[in-house]
Amino acid sequence: MRTGLRWMVGSALALVALMSVGAAYAHDSGDPENGGRIFVENCAVCHGVDGKGRVGANLTDFPGISITAALIETIRAGLPGTRMPAWGEENGGPLTENDLEDLAAYILVVFSGTEPLAPLPTYQPEPVTPVPGIPGDPGAGSVVYQANCTACHGAQGQGGIGGKLAKSWPGNQPMVYVQKVVGDGIAGSTMPAWLQANGGPLRAAEVADVSAYILALRPATGIATPAPAPEGPLTSGLSLALLGVVVLLVAGALLWYYRRA
Repeated sequence: MRTGLRWMVGSALALVALMSVGAAYAHDSGDPENGGRIFVENCAVCHGVDGKGRVGANLTDFPGISITAALIETIRAGLPGTRMPAWGEENGGPLTENDLEDLAAYILVVFSGTEPLAPLPTYQPEPVTPVPGIPGDPGAGSVVYQANCTACHGAQGQGGIGGKLAKSWPGNQPMVYVQKVVGDGIAGSTMPAWLQANGGPLRAAEVADVSAYILALRPATGIATPAPAPEGPLTSGLSLALLGVVVLLVAGALLWYYRRA
């Protein structure tokens, strides 16, 4: 009896082990090449293209046993109370489950001592109209923005994982406020400090330039002209003509009815 019980317990444990191996294999089946593209577009800004950390953690050394599963879950749900936001679609991020597996495969394969598969792109200055009275070079700031801010705030400052930046900034000194947020970060949020003096990668001049660029993203003030409503499949002229025919038919029907009465 005891032998049979031991056999059943052993079989159950073996089945659990096989299921765990299968689950781990499923996670490890991601595409590192696609993961490299995702990493450069979304992660390198904080973790560095070499994964050794920038304003985010060093990704070249992982503790624990189930590395892949823990990594995917961290990327999916983020780490509350830290700078790591949630990237999974179900948590409001832009990445699908396949994206998460590809990204984890890239991080685990590439940052084990080999060179990154995907280098950072080369950014070009944008033509920007400076805001009067605002110091800094918004053209140079556009390069800083593309390299550091787009992943969270969107290419046009429309927002994403980070807040919307293309807006009117309140206060008498918006430049002072924006520079402070960029340089110091926001405590208790996913916004890190970018100024070198605070542990970030940006020089003071770069913080001033990107702040000038952010303020240049403000929407135009003026009264917007509402767009005309679409006419649909019938033009306005044809619609009026059909309405007139309907009115005539109804009037004729009423006249015929009262004459018979």
